[in-house]
Amino acid sequence: MNLLMVLVIPVAVSVHTVISYIFAMTLEAGWHSTIFGPYFVAGAIFSGIACLMVVMIVFRKVYHLEAYLKEVHFANLAKLMLVMAAVWFYLTFSEYLTGFFGQEPAEMDVMMYKFTGPYAFPFWLMIFLNFIVPVAILSRKRTRTIPWILVVSLGIVVGMWLERLIIVVPSLSVPYVPFPSHPYWPSLTEISIFAAAIAAFCLGFMAFAKFFPLISIWEMEEGRESAIRDTSARIASYLPDDPEPSAGGEEAVPEGAK
Repeated sequence: MNLLMVLVIPVAVSVHTVISYIFAMTLEAGWHSTIFGPYFVAGAIFSGIACLMVVMIVFRKVYHLEAYLKEVHFANLAKLMLVMAAVWFYLTFSEYLTGFFGQEPAEMDVMMYKFTGPYAFPFWLMIFLNFIVPVAILSRKRTRTIPWILVVSLGIVVGMWLERLIIVVPSLSVPYVPFPSHPYWPSLTEISIFAAAIAAFCLGFMAFAKFFPLISIWEMEEGRESAIRDTSARIASYLPDDPEPSAGGEEAVPEGAK
């Protein structure tokens, strides 16, 4: 399990990097960017943590796992999510900053389509949900609680979906050909396929949770034993070394302790 835990990291990085290459290797305005690799990887980690939070909170409530999924776990994940929110905003800011200073006509058309055009509302809502809300709530210990974490996580899930929308649709809505562009709106068929994909994922996850244990018992036992060993070793390292017994059978007392 430890080996797979290490191997999954380069697999996840390579998968999301390849997806970003599909966009970045084209000459489409808004996609042709060298930052897309780390941008997609950071976004996957960011949205993955938020989705994990939602699932953990729901299963904790439904299956009464309060003794296993404690508040300290959510607090630590919330700190990581706060860091990833800052990383995501930095990469987003860098992407649009370099595009703005380039002043290429096609690039500026796509950016204005996002900033002040038909997609201004989802763009600024994305910034609000992915950066402003996490920083405002998770940066304070008083609001770093499970109900607020759930609110932030749900907002990030929606915000990261809007990020995918903002990346794909405006670039395709502003073609190079001299024809008027129109905002895109998904058809009923596309909405049905999207809803079916979400339903299939939820069904598969719930079926897995029905037939397999949500909490690994042997991991809990191993973790408890290792924690006891580590705690004992840490406490022992704080104590002075045992003095060697003297020739007369008495313990040798340090000179400064007499």
